Amino acid sequence: MDSNKNNNDKKVVGGIPLFSEDRYWGKSPKEELEEAIKVIENEGWDEFKVRYRNKFDQTFEENRADWRFILPISKDFSVLDAGAGMGRISIPLARVARRIVSLDQSYLRMKFLKLRAEKEGLKNIEVYVGDIFDASFPEESFDLIVMNGLLEWVGDTTRFHNPREAQIESLRICNKLLKKGGYLYIGIENRFALSYLQGRDHSGLYFTSYMPRFVANIYMKFRKGRPYNTYTYTKSGYEKLIKEAGFNDIKFYLPYPGYNLPRMMIPYENLHAFVYAVRSLMPAFGVKRRVAQLLALWPFTFRFYRYFFFSFGIVVRK
Repeated sequence: MDSNKNNNDKKVVGGIPLFSEDRYWGKSPKEELEEAIKVIENEGWDEFKVRYRNKFDQTFEENRADWRFILPISKDFSVLDAGAGMGRISIPLARVARRIVSLDQSYLRMKFLKLRAEKEGLKNIEVYVGDIFDASFPEESFDLIVMNGLLEWVGDTTRFHNPREAQIESLRICNKLLKKGGYLYIGIENRFALSYLQGRDHSGLYFTSYMPRFVANIYMKFRKGRPYNTYTYTKSGYEKLIKEAGFNDIKFYLPYPGYNLPRMMIPYENLHAFVYAVRSLMPAFGVKRRVAQLLALWPFTFRFYRYFFFSFGIVVRK
Protein backbone atom coordinates (compact mmCIF):
# COMPACT_ATOMS: atom_id res chain seq x y z
CA MET A 1 0.00 0.00 0.00
CA ASP A 2 1.31 3.44 -0.89
CA SER A 3 1.49 5.92 1.93
CA ASN A 4 2.24 9.61 2.37
CA LYS A 5 1.84 12.33 5.01
CA ASN A 6 -0.89 14.91 5.47
CA ASN A 7 -0.56 18.38 6.97
CA ASN A 8 -0.92 17.05 10.51
CA ASP A 9 1.92 14.57 9.94
CA LYS A 10 -0.42 11.59 10.11
CA LYS A 11 0.38 8.64 7.92
CA VAL A 12 -2.17 8.30 5.11
CA VAL A 13 -2.81 4.99 3.33
CA GLY A 14 -5.24 4.81 0.44
CA GLY A 15 -6.71 8.17 1.43
CA ILE A 16 -7.29 7.05 5.04
CA PRO A 17 -5.35 8.79 7.85
CA LEU A 18 -3.77 6.51 10.45
CA PHE A 19 -3.38 7.69 14.04
CA SER A 20 -1.88 4.34 15.04
CA GLU A 21 -0.88 1.01 13.57
CA ASP A 22 -3.44 -1.14 11.79
CA ARG A 23 -4.90 -3.85 14.04
CA TYR A 24 -7.29 -6.16 12.23
CA TRP A 25 -10.24 -7.70 14.04
CA GLY A 26 -13.47 -9.33 12.93
CA LYS A 27 -15.44 -12.54 12.74
CA SER A 28 -14.16 -13.25 9.24
CA PRO A 29 -10.46 -13.76 8.42
CA LYS A 30 -8.49 -10.76 7.24
CA GLU A 31 -7.82 -12.44 3.89
CA GLU A 32 -11.53 -12.87 3.25
CA LEU A 33 -12.23 -9.17 3.76
CA GLU A 34 -9.27 -8.25 1.55
CA GLU A 35 -10.71 -10.41 -1.22
CA ALA A 36 -14.19 -8.96 -0.69
CA ILE A 37 -12.87 -5.41 -1.07
CA LYS A 38 -11.17 -6.42 -4.33
CA VAL A 39 -14.51 -7.76 -5.55
CA ILE A 40 -16.19 -4.44 -4.74
CA GLU A 41 -13.49 -2.43 -6.50
CA ASN A 42 -13.22 -4.65 -9.58
CA GLU A 43 -16.68 -6.19 -10.03
CA GLY A 44 -19.05 -3.96 -8.09
CA TRP A 45 -21.43 -4.16 -5.15
CA ASP A 46 -23.93 -6.49 -6.81
CA GLU A 47 -21.27 -9.18 -7.16
CA PHE A 48 -20.15 -8.55 -3.58
CA LYS A 49 -23.68 -9.15 -2.31
CA VAL A 50 -23.94 -12.39 -4.27
CA ARG A 51 -20.64 -13.78 -2.97
CA TYR A 52 -20.71 -12.50 0.59
CA ARG A 53 -24.35 -12.50 1.60
CA ASN A 54 -24.73 -12.54 5.42
CA LYS A 55 -20.97 -12.18 5.90
CA PHE A 56 -19.11 -9.51 7.83
CA ASP A 57 -21.48 -8.80 10.73
CA GLN A 58 -24.57 -8.45 8.50
CA THR A 59 -23.13 -5.19 7.26
CA PHE A 60 -26.16 -3.82 5.43
CA GLU A 61 -28.55 -3.98 8.36
CA GLU A 62 -28.75 -0.50 9.88
CA ASN A 63 -30.85 -1.40 12.92
CA ARG A 64 -27.79 -1.59 15.16
CA ALA A 65 -28.27 2.18 15.48
CA ASP A 66 -31.93 2.09 16.49
CA TRP A 67 -30.97 3.47 19.90
CA ARG A 68 -30.54 6.83 18.15
CA PHE A 69 -34.25 7.57 18.46
CA ILE A 70 -33.93 8.26 22.20
CA LEU A 71 -31.48 11.11 21.50
CA PRO A 72 -32.22 14.55 19.96
CA ILE A 73 -29.81 14.05 17.06
CA SER A 74 -30.17 16.91 14.59
CA LYS A 75 -28.77 17.82 11.19
CA ASP A 76 -26.23 20.04 12.98
CA PHE A 77 -24.66 17.24 15.01
CA SER A 78 -21.01 16.31 14.74
CA VAL A 79 -20.57 12.65 15.77
CA LEU A 80 -17.58 10.49 16.67
CA ASP A 81 -18.27 6.78 16.13
CA ALA A 82 -15.48 5.16 18.13
CA GLY A 83 -14.99 1.52 17.19
CA ALA A 84 -16.99 2.07 14.02
CA GLY A 85 -16.37 -1.33 12.50
CA MET A 86 -17.91 -1.62 9.05
CA GLY A 87 -20.41 1.18 9.45
CA ARG A 88 -23.63 -0.25 10.82
CA ILE A 89 -23.87 2.82 13.06
CA SER A 90 -21.94 5.40 11.03
CA ILE A 91 -24.07 4.91 7.91
CA PRO A 92 -27.52 5.45 9.49
CA LEU A 93 -26.23 8.35 11.62
CA ALA A 94 -24.78 9.98 8.51
CA ARG A 95 -28.29 10.18 7.07
CA VAL A 96 -29.39 12.54 9.85
CA ALA A 97 -26.25 14.27 11.23
CA ARG A 98 -23.99 16.87 9.63
CA ARG A 99 -20.66 15.12 10.18
CA ILE A 100 -19.61 11.60 11.15
CA VAL A 101 -16.05 10.80 12.18
CA SER A 102 -15.58 7.01 12.06
CA LEU A 103 -12.66 5.66 14.04
CA ASP A 104 -11.49 2.05 14.16
CA GLN A 105 -8.23 0.17 14.62
CA SER A 106 -8.71 -1.90 11.45
CA TYR A 107 -7.62 -0.36 8.16
CA LEU A 108 -9.59 -2.91 6.12
CA ARG A 109 -12.81 -2.21 7.99
CA MET A 110 -12.32 1.52 7.51
CA LYS A 111 -11.59 0.99 3.82
CA PHE A 112 -14.83 -0.97 3.51
CA LEU A 113 -16.73 1.80 5.30
CA LYS A 114 -15.22 4.42 3.00
CA LEU A 115 -16.34 2.43 -0.05
CA ARG A 116 -19.79 1.93 1.46
CA ALA A 117 -20.18 5.65 2.14
CA GLU A 118 -19.24 6.41 -1.46
CA LYS A 119 -21.79 3.87 -2.68
CA GLU A 120 -24.52 5.49 -0.57
CA GLY A 121 -23.54 8.98 -1.70
CA LEU A 122 -22.75 10.01 1.88
CA LYS A 123 -20.06 12.67 1.74
CA ASN A 124 -20.22 13.56 5.43
CA ILE A 125 -18.33 10.50 6.72
CA GLU A 126 -14.61 10.81 7.56
CA VAL A 127 -12.73 7.59 8.31
CA TYR A 128 -9.62 7.21 10.47
CA VAL A 129 -7.56 4.25 11.67
CA GLY A 130 -6.64 4.37 15.35
CA ASP A 131 -7.90 3.84 18.87
CA ILE A 132 -9.42 6.30 21.30
CA PHE A 133 -6.06 6.87 23.03
CA ASP A 134 -4.12 7.81 19.87
CA ALA A 135 -6.79 9.78 18.02
CA SER A 136 -6.16 13.51 18.00
CA PHE A 137 -9.24 15.69 17.67
CA PRO A 138 -9.88 19.19 19.05
CA GLU A 139 -11.48 19.37 22.47
CA GLU A 140 -15.24 20.00 22.61
CA SER A 141 -15.68 19.17 18.91
CA PHE A 142 -18.47 16.55 19.05
CA ASP A 143 -22.16 16.68 19.94
CA LEU A 144 -22.30 12.90 20.25
CA ILE A 145 -19.73 10.18 20.84
CA VAL A 146 -20.71 6.55 20.29
CA MET A 147 -18.99 3.68 22.11
CA ASN A 148 -21.13 0.75 21.04
CA GLY A 149 -19.42 -2.54 21.88
CA LEU A 150 -16.12 -0.74 22.53
CA LEU A 151 -15.68 0.07 26.23
CA GLU A 152 -15.24 -3.58 27.18
CA TRP A 153 -12.31 -3.86 24.74
CA VAL A 154 -10.28 -0.73 25.56
CA GLY A 155 -8.59 -2.57 28.43
CA ASP A 156 -6.91 -4.86 25.91
CA THR A 157 -3.76 -2.74 26.00
CA THR A 158 -0.45 -2.56 27.86
CA ARG A 159 -0.65 1.24 28.29
CA PHE A 160 -2.24 1.07 31.73
CA HIS A 161 -1.78 -0.79 34.98
CA ASN A 162 -5.15 -2.53 34.64
CA PRO A 163 -8.16 -2.57 32.27
CA ARG A 164 -10.28 -0.38 34.54
CA GLU A 165 -7.75 2.44 34.36
CA ALA A 166 -7.85 2.21 30.56
CA GLN A 167 -11.64 2.37 30.57
CA ILE A 168 -11.73 5.42 32.82
CA GLU A 169 -9.13 7.19 30.69
CA SER A 170 -11.09 6.45 27.50
CA LEU A 171 -14.18 7.98 29.12
CA ARG A 172 -12.18 11.03 30.24
CA ILE A 173 -11.04 11.50 26.66
CA CYS A 174 -14.68 11.40 25.56
CA ASN A 175 -15.50 13.99 28.21
CA LYS A 176 -12.86 16.33 26.77
CA LEU A 177 -14.00 15.79 23.19
CA LEU A 178 -17.69 16.43 23.90
CA LYS A 179 -19.22 19.86 23.64
CA LYS A 180 -21.03 21.12 26.72
CA GLY A 181 -24.46 19.49 26.68
CA GLY A 182 -23.20 16.80 24.31
CA TYR A 183 -24.03 13.10 24.60
CA LEU A 184 -22.04 9.92 25.05
CA TYR A 185 -23.82 6.69 24.13
CA ILE A 186 -22.45 3.38 25.45
CA GLY A 187 -23.83 0.02 24.37
CA ILE A 188 -22.38 -2.81 26.44
CA GLU A 189 -23.06 -6.15 28.12
CA ASN A 190 -24.12 -6.67 31.72
CA ARG A 191 -21.44 -8.44 33.75
CA PHE A 192 -23.99 -10.76 35.36
CA ALA A 193 -26.12 -11.40 32.27
CA LEU A 194 -28.03 -14.68 32.46
CA SER A 195 -26.78 -15.54 28.99
CA TYR A 196 -23.24 -15.87 30.36
CA LEU A 197 -24.35 -18.88 32.37
CA GLN A 198 -24.65 -20.81 29.13
CA GLY A 199 -22.21 -19.04 26.82
CA ARG A 200 -18.70 -17.60 26.71
CA ASP A 201 -18.04 -13.95 27.41
CA HIS A 202 -15.40 -11.77 25.74
CA SER A 203 -12.60 -13.83 27.24
CA GLY A 204 -13.66 -16.78 25.12
CA LEU A 205 -14.18 -18.82 28.29
CA TYR A 206 -17.20 -19.68 30.42
CA PHE A 207 -18.10 -17.80 33.61
CA THR A 208 -15.14 -15.38 33.71
CA SER A 209 -17.42 -12.32 33.97
CA TYR A 210 -18.99 -13.88 37.08
CA MET A 211 -15.64 -14.50 38.73
CA PRO A 212 -13.78 -12.02 40.95
CA ARG A 213 -11.31 -10.19 38.71
CA PHE A 214 -8.20 -11.73 40.24
CA VAL A 215 -9.65 -15.25 39.87
CA ALA A 216 -10.62 -14.58 36.25
CA ASN A 217 -7.11 -13.28 35.63
CA ILE A 218 -5.48 -16.42 37.03
CA TYR A 219 -7.90 -18.62 35.09
CA MET A 220 -7.23 -16.75 31.81
CA LYS A 221 -3.47 -16.98 32.22
CA PHE A 222 -3.77 -20.69 32.91
CA ARG A 223 -6.14 -21.42 30.02
CA LYS A 224 -5.00 -18.92 27.38
CA GLY A 225 -1.67 -17.56 28.55
CA ARG A 226 -2.82 -13.94 28.75
CA PRO A 227 -4.51 -11.73 31.34
CA TYR A 228 -8.23 -11.12 31.72
CA ASN A 229 -8.76 -7.61 30.40
CA THR A 230 -12.28 -7.35 28.96
CA TYR A 231 -14.06 -5.95 31.98
CA THR A 232 -17.82 -5.55 32.07
CA TYR A 233 -19.87 -4.31 35.03
CA THR A 234 -23.28 -4.21 36.67
CA LYS A 235 -25.44 -1.08 36.47
CA SER A 236 -23.95 0.31 39.68
CA GLY A 237 -20.46 -0.59 38.44
CA TYR A 238 -20.95 1.38 35.23
CA GLU A 239 -22.34 4.33 37.17
CA LYS A 240 -19.25 4.43 39.36
CA LEU A 241 -16.92 4.03 36.38
CA ILE A 242 -18.58 6.83 34.41
CA LYS A 243 -18.68 9.20 37.37
CA GLU A 244 -14.96 8.68 37.95
CA ALA A 245 -14.45 10.00 34.42
CA GLY A 246 -16.19 13.25 35.36
CA PHE A 247 -19.77 12.66 34.18
CA ASN A 248 -22.85 12.94 36.41
CA ASP A 249 -25.92 12.91 34.14
CA ILE A 250 -26.37 9.19 33.41
CA LYS A 251 -29.45 7.32 32.21
CA PHE A 252 -29.77 3.57 31.71
CA TYR A 253 -31.88 1.70 29.18
CA LEU A 254 -32.49 -1.99 28.60
CA PRO A 255 -32.03 -2.55 24.85
CA TYR A 256 -34.32 -5.33 23.69
CA PRO A 257 -33.25 -7.90 22.63
CA GLY A 258 -29.71 -6.53 23.10
CA TYR A 259 -27.40 -3.58 22.49
CA ASN A 260 -26.39 -4.88 19.06
CA LEU A 261 -30.01 -5.06 17.93
CA PRO A 262 -31.88 -2.46 20.01
CA ARG A 263 -35.41 -2.76 18.62
CA MET A 264 -36.73 -1.30 21.86
CA MET A 265 -34.95 0.98 24.32
CA ILE A 266 -36.70 0.42 27.64
CA PRO A 267 -36.00 3.00 30.38
CA TYR A 268 -34.42 1.07 33.24
CA GLU A 269 -37.01 2.28 35.75
CA ASN A 270 -40.03 1.52 33.54
CA LEU A 271 -41.04 -1.92 34.77
CA HIS A 272 -44.33 -1.88 32.84
CA ALA A 273 -42.49 -1.53 29.52
CA PHE A 274 -40.03 -4.23 30.57
CA VAL A 275 -42.81 -6.66 31.49
CA TYR A 276 -44.52 -5.94 28.15
CA ALA A 277 -41.33 -6.69 26.20
CA VAL A 278 -40.81 -10.00 27.99
CA ARG A 279 -44.42 -11.15 27.76
CA SER A 280 -45.08 -10.01 24.20
CA LEU A 281 -41.80 -9.93 22.32
CA MET A 282 -39.43 -12.51 23.78
CA PRO A 283 -39.19 -15.68 21.64
CA ALA A 284 -41.76 -18.27 22.69
CA PHE A 285 -39.31 -21.06 23.52
CA GLY A 286 -36.32 -21.49 25.80
CA VAL A 287 -35.43 -21.63 29.47
CA LYS A 288 -34.76 -17.89 29.70
CA ARG A 289 -38.21 -17.16 28.30
CA ARG A 290 -39.92 -19.41 30.85
CA VAL A 291 -37.96 -17.98 33.77
CA ALA A 292 -38.63 -14.39 32.67
CA GLN A 293 -42.34 -15.00 32.25
CA LEU A 294 -42.59 -16.57 35.70
CA LEU A 295 -40.83 -13.56 37.20
CA ALA A 296 -43.14 -11.22 35.31
CA LEU A 297 -46.08 -12.58 37.30
CA TRP A 298 -44.70 -10.87 40.42
CA PRO A 299 -43.50 -7.31 39.79
CA PHE A 300 -41.40 -7.30 42.96
CA THR A 301 -39.32 -10.28 41.82
CA PHE A 302 -39.33 -9.13 38.20
CA ARG A 303 -37.61 -5.96 39.36
CA PHE A 304 -34.54 -8.10 40.07
CA TYR A 305 -34.54 -9.61 36.58
CA ARG A 306 -33.13 -6.29 35.32
CA TYR A 307 -29.91 -7.09 37.17
CA PHE A 308 -29.42 -10.12 34.91
CA PHE A 309 -30.60 -8.64 31.59
CA PHE A 310 -28.18 -9.12 28.71
CA SER A 311 -26.99 -5.56 28.14
CA PHE A 312 -27.36 -1.85 28.78
CA GLY A 313 -27.74 1.23 26.65
CA ILE A 314 -26.24 4.09 28.62
CA VAL A 315 -26.88 7.73 27.75
CA VAL A 316 -24.46 10.17 29.38
CA ARG A 317 -24.73 13.93 29.05
CA LYS A 318 -21.91 16.37 29.65
